[in-house]
Amino acid sequence: MDNFKYILFPLPLIQEIFKKPKTGFSDIFGVGIYRVSQTLRINERNALKQVMYCYYRGGLTHGLKVQLDRLEGNGVFYSDEDYNGFSDYRFIPDTEIESIYEYCEEHKDLKNEIEEFHRLRQVKEVLDLRFDISSIAQTYRKYHTAYDGFHDQPLVSISQKMIFDFYKNQKTDYEKALFAMYAGIRSIIGNKDFAETTGSMIKCRMFGAKNQSELGLILKDKKIKAAYDQYTTDYHYKKMLKDLVARGFLMSEIGYNKRTYVSCKLDMKGLEDAIVEHIKAKSLNLKFKQLEKKRLQAKISINRRLNKSPS
Repeated sequence: MDNFKYILFPLPLIQEIFKKPKTGFSDIFGVGIYRVSQTLRINERNALKQVMYCYYRGGLTHGLKVQLDRLEGNGVFYSDEDYNGFSDYRFIPDTEIESIYEYCEEHKDLKNEIEEFHRLRQVKEVLDLRFDISSIAQTYRKYHTAYDGFHDQPLVSISQKMIFDFYKNQKTDYEKALFAMYAGIRSIIGNKDFAETTGSMIKCRMFGAKNQSELGLILKDKKIKAAYDQYTTDYHYKKMLKDLVARGFLMSEIGYNKRTYVSCKLDMKGLEDAIVEHIKAKSLNLKFKQLEKKRLQAKISINRRLNKSPS
C-alpha cells in the first residue's frame, strides 16, 4: 500500500483546474493514477494470466479484446472453449500464456499494452476504485503529448486521501483555487522539511508554471488569466496562505525578510527554529565565499608582485 500513499502528477496539470473546472480534477486523478501504476513491479506471466482471465470472463479493454480475438482467429493461440482455462477449480491457462508470451517477444506494442492493463487493474483492485482503464490510459497519453512528455517538469505529491476528496466531491471555486495553491507549494517543498520561496514563485506554481517565463505563456489562456487576476491580489493571496494552515493543508507558514517559508511537516515553532538555522547557515556560507574570494585575490596579487620586474 506504500505505493499508493501519495499520488504524483506533473506540475502543468494544475492548469486544468482553471481551464476545465468541472473535469480538471478528473484528469489530474487519471494522470496521477497512471503514474502510480507505472511504479508497480509486475511479472510478465502474471500479467498475461490476468489478461487471459479477463478474456474468458470479461473485463478487458475493447482494444485488447479485439487484438486477442484476432490472434485467436490467426491461430496464435487456441482458446479453451470447454473449461475457459480452468482445471479442478484452478485457473491455469498455461498453453495460452506461453503462446501469447512468444508472440509478444516479437510484438512489443502488444506486450506494453498488456502490462499497462495489468498495472492499472492492480491499482484499481488495491484501491477499490471504479474507473475505465482505457480512459485513464488515453487521458495520460493526451497530456503526455500536450505537455511535451512532461520533460523537465516538477512533480506534485498529494496524499491519495486528498486527491480522492477533490476528485469525488463537489468543491467551490475557492476550494479548487486553494488546492491549486497547495499543489504549487508542494511542488516547491518536494521531500524537504520546509522550503524557502517567494510570493511570486508560489503564484507561478499555483497556475502550473515552473517560472515567470512559463507563467507568461500560460496566462494567455483567458480562463486562467481571470483566475490569476482574482486570486493573486494581495488580499486573496494572504488570505489563502492563512487558510492553507488553518485548514490543515500546511503545517506552518512564515513570511520573513521578503521570503516565504512553508512546511507540511514542521509546526510554527519548528519552522521558526528551522528558519533561524537556515539563515545562520546561509550567512556562514556567504562568509566562506567571501574569504575564498579574498584568498584568490591575494594569490593573484602575490603572483603579480613576485613577477613584477625590478625598476
